[in-house]
This record gives sequence, structure tokens and C-alpha cells, in this order.
Amino acid sequence: MDREARFFEGIVRNHYWQKMPEVAEQIPFGNRTFFSKYKHIDAPLSDALINAHRAGQLTLAHPLVDDDGNVPFIVIDYNGDAAKHFYHHAGKVLAALGYGELITFQSATPQHLHLYIPCGNALQQAVEMGKIISQKLEEKMNRQWRVFPTDTLPDAYNIINLPYALFTPGGSKGAQHA
Repeated sequence: MDREARFFEGIVRNHYWQKMPEVAEQIPFGNRTFFSKYKHIDAPLSDALINAHRAGQLTLAHPLVDDDGNVPFIVIDYNGDAAKHFYHHAGKVLAALGYGELITFQSATPQHLHLYIPCGNALQQAVEMGKIISQKLEEKMNRQWRVFPTDTLPDAYNIINLPYALFTPGGSKGAQHA
């Protein structure tokens, strides 16, 4: 099994969210109300659904926290103007922090990346790790990313759209940072 296939086996797949054309849910959190266009689907995320998403037939998101409160991956959601530069800088920062493995995907647009960092820790530990990673990235770059999961948003917002294709800084399919 290749690395991309292992990645898709490693995400939480016992349920998923589907993007709807209109607001699907109002979520009270703290003193705010969030309006989500994602509808929770209490069914397994199948390979067929993943393929339909990757083909652009529908938009799906996967949860970042499993039923036991563990986080398989911390995700850096980069939506800036220098994807290649960010990819290389993030790789150096993560290596310096002791994270040896990273898999990077393109998302909806060419400059939109999802960097998946294997985690396996409890939610609060993953949130703290994400904050440290973000602080280190900010030492050299303007913040054009969000780190998930987070404790500043409701659980239903600790989801991320499924990725579309592996990101390669040279443009050829198949590279990952190791």
C-alpha cells in the first residue's frame, strides 16, 4: 500500500460531513453562533465517496478527532500566496521540532495546502502541539494558515475538507516531505 493510501486509511472514517448549498446547522459555542454549510453524515466514509470528492462531484470533510478523543493528524491549513515557500519552511520547522513525517496535499486551489502531521495524541495535547507549531512558523512567516484541531471552535468545526492530490513543490505528482 502506498503512502497516500495509508494516509486515507489513517483518517477518521466512521462518519463525515458533506457540504450543502445552504446552512445545514446552527451551532452555539461560547457567546457566538456558527452557521455551518456542512451536514454531519453518520455513516462510514467509503473509498467511493473519497473518490467522488477527489473527482469534484461533491465536497466532503473528515473529522480530526476520533470517538476516543484522539487526533490521528494535526493539520496545517495553508491558504496563502507562497505555497512552495511555506511547504519548505514548514518542513524545516517540523523537522526541528522532531516531527519527521509530513504528508502534504493540495486542496481546492493551487495555493491552498493541507499539511498532515501524524499525531495520535489526545485532543488537548494535539491542540497544544498545534499552537507550538504555529508559533514557530510565525517566527519567519506572516500567518496565512490555521492549525486544526483547535479549542477555539466548536467540535463540528474541527473538520477539514478531504484533500484532492498530493502536493509537490516541483509540480510532479507524488512527493511528500520526510
